[in-house]
Amino acid sequence: GWPEQTPEMKTYYPGNLLCTAREIITLWVSRMVMMGQYCAGDIPFSDVYIHAMIQDGLGRKMSKSLGNGIDPLDIIDSHGADAMRFTLASMTTDTQDVRMPVEEMTLPDGRKANTSPKFDIGRNFCNKLWNASRFAMMNLEGTNPSAFDPSKMDITDRWILSRLAATAVETTRQIDEYKFNEPIMQIYRFFWNDLCDWYLEWIKPRMRDPAAKPIAQNVLAFVLDQTLRLLHPFTPFITEGIFQQLRLIAPDRRLPGIIEPKSADALIIAPWPEGLDPLIQPAIDAQIELVQNVIRPIREIRNQYNVPPKNRLTATAAAPADRCELLNRLSGMIAHLAGLDCFESSPAMEKPGHAATAMVGDIRVFVHHIIDPAAERQRLTKQKEQIESMLKGVQAKLGNPNFVGKAKPEVIEQARARMAELQGQLAGVEQHLSELESA
Repeated sequence: GWPEQTPEMKTYYPGNLLCTAREIITLWVSRMVMMGQYCAGDIPFSDVYIHAMIQDGLGRKMSKSLGNGIDPLDIIDSHGADAMRFTLASMTTDTQDVRMPVEEMTLPDGRKANTSPKFDIGRNFCNKLWNASRFAMMNLEGTNPSAFDPSKMDITDRWILSRLAATAVETTRQIDEYKFNEPIMQIYRFFWNDLCDWYLEWIKPRMRDPAAKPIAQNVLAFVLDQTLRLLHPFTPFITEGIFQQLRLIAPDRRLPGIIEPKSADALIIAPWPEGLDPLIQPAIDAQIELVQNVIRPIREIRNQYNVPPKNRLTATAAAPADRCELLNRLSGMIAHLAGLDCFESSPAMEKPGHAATAMVGDIRVFVHHIIDPAAERQRLTKQKEQIESMLKGVQAKLGNPNFVGKAKPEVIEQARARMAELQGQLAGVEQHLSELESA
């Protein structure tokens, strides 16, 4: 080492990153920079990551004297190491310190220890990751990339690959910028919402169809593989365990003709997901988003009227012709996830009697034979009042000369677009009320 120019010195000096707290920037970090420059002729690191301070629920620094500290080993015992890492990373923003309410708990071995309910976030995610991966691997036995034909992928396959690619691109950028809470929430939303809530549900019938199963299997194996790689820096232990099981069940997780990632014997040495950009398809994303936006209000109506999941309903929609073409083509997907016997849409679709109505932009969704007219009239009246209140606020803003004269053009345009949107929603609600009165 210094002052000799040994191989180790050449390898490890200078480094690229120092992770530290803000209270020693002047005391220690600046001195390291000056001494490195003076003694070795170069600064010791190019980047300094200043991490947040973990405080208790009252905003006080954790300390032994106050008794408000949390021992990481206790959290590992109660929640797990991965749950702790996941939670801390998800709470670490660029500028804010982390407030962590402290509670005393009894560990399984009878010891008293400080903990925080915040760590439940990480534990719940790790449980979800384990259970969803277990379900996926139950359906991956016999996965064979030689049976994969890209031309036979359906829209949900292309969509989940597009969402995966977009997540990988954003995650890589955010990690490079040391924004550790953003990538972890990006992956969280992709895994929990896109993969578990939507894609896994859509492919369940295909897993029972011998003709459709090979495509869904290969796509699922690839997506799970890449998701584990993205999550590994944040939850290394559980992802490594799942990865080793995945290697045994589906050793080859390539998608021939699309992308063929390099394999590895361990996740810790597996290449980071790269080169996925061509899989991003905004048009496919928009189509699936439309389908999701139709399914969600139908589910909400089922919950609102306490309709059991086993009861199959009928739903229709009035929509512009171009949207009707897509909705009718994907009606099976909508019916499957919304619990319907059938779904149909057309520009001239009329609202049937005693149907619940939901507005999705310029689409009106009708769930048949479900409502109590009096209760629905009350709900629509309340919704009308809320829209009128929001519309009044936007109109007042646009009628204010100070706002119009000083605001940026794009801000004014956004306000006008919002006003037009609210006016359209108000017209739709008023039409529903009128139809209800005449029903």
